[in-house]
Amino acid sequence: MPRRTLTAETIGRIKPGESRREIADAVLPGLYLVVQPSGARSFAVRTRIADKPVKLTLGPWPAIDLAKARELARAKLQAVASGVDPRAAEREAKEAESRTVAAVCKDWLRRDQADNRDVDEVRRIMDREVLPYVGKLQIEDVRKRDLIAVIDRVADRAPVRANRVLAHTKRLFRWAAGRDLIENSPAATIEKPTAEKARDRVLSGGELVEIWHAAGRVGGPFGAGVKLLMLTGARYAEIFEAKWSEISGNALRLPADRSKSKEGRTIWLSKQAMEIVDALPRFVDCEWLLTISGKSRLVASGDYKARLDKELVEAALPAWRLHDLRRSVSTGLQQLGVRLEVNEAVLGHISGSRAGVVGIYQRHRFEAEAAEALRRWGEHIAGLLDPKPGNVVELRRAGGP
Repeated sequence: MPRRTLTAETIGRIKPGESRREIADAVLPGLYLVVQPSGARSFAVRTRIADKPVKLTLGPWPAIDLAKARELARAKLQAVASGVDPRAAEREAKEAESRTVAAVCKDWLRRDQADNRDVDEVRRIMDREVLPYVGKLQIEDVRKRDLIAVIDRVADRAPVRANRVLAHTKRLFRWAAGRDLIENSPAATIEKPTAEKARDRVLSGGELVEIWHAAGRVGGPFGAGVKLLMLTGARYAEIFEAKWSEISGNALRLPADRSKSKEGRTIWLSKQAMEIVDALPRFVDCEWLLTISGKSRLVASGDYKARLDKELVEAALPAWRLHDLRRSVSTGLQQLGVRLEVNEAVLGHISGSRAGVVGIYQRHRFEAEAAEALRRWGEHIAGLLDPKPGNVVELRRAGGP
């Protein structure tokens, strides 16, 4: 093999040949510059271990410069001279790295959370709240007190969010125990830091009207999305991640991978909802229903909700969330006398009346009934917005007079 004194300047000027070349460094015997026909360059060490020739790869140039390559090569040659096999140390380091909380979390997200529609949010929570504090620890070295410190740190500034962090952390360590990476989960007996009360906020007719008009003033795809949530009772992601290809007639037809229940479902669009959809701008080669740029879907951050709330300042609405619209639709349908099974069909629920044996053997999906229920709900909203005689659908309790 050719031997020459390598310098930072000459490495880049060496011309590749038709075949792979190895150029020995005259300064440090055992160090080689490997030049591929493509022009790619890397460093390697050639030595003998247990009287057998061995090649140890150092890494690519220029990510590893000449000075660093000589430093790494010298360390490996000294290890070999003292009877240590650098390959064994590298395997141990790689194995140790694969057992860090960060590495296990990455594997957990890929294997256990792949079908979770909220996997991106789970990843963000773990990256922000958990991994900066325990990510470098070996999974088997994590103690309960380590995780309590993580949860307490979140609870001090966001009590309810701390519950979510704990839930994801428990699932991660339970999964690790199930994979025999650890014997027992250190998170198993950690209690929620914050007692939560199930939300029961139901928006009144007057509040729905105020929100509708505020959404109109905000305008754009976010305003349209809020109105569609009010008219359909759909989940946030079902509307804000909708695609034009999912619109069929007067319905939004979700594939299984877009439905929380993992079953394809239909969200029926009333006349009022279709008017909103038909008024949305369409961009060439853009699949998203709600978009600003025509290149990506609207990512509705808290800034949009803040703008909506600013428009509602004079209305003085008590604190509310977009998800309250879904609860309000369900309650309103109940007041309109809609049967429970139909109400659940509108919401896309598979619990309640469709759970267990009933869900397995009774396959009627109440689609026609759900479409009729949302038609009536659309007329009710129209009546609230334009309360002329004969244009108001009176609400009554299910089973009432």
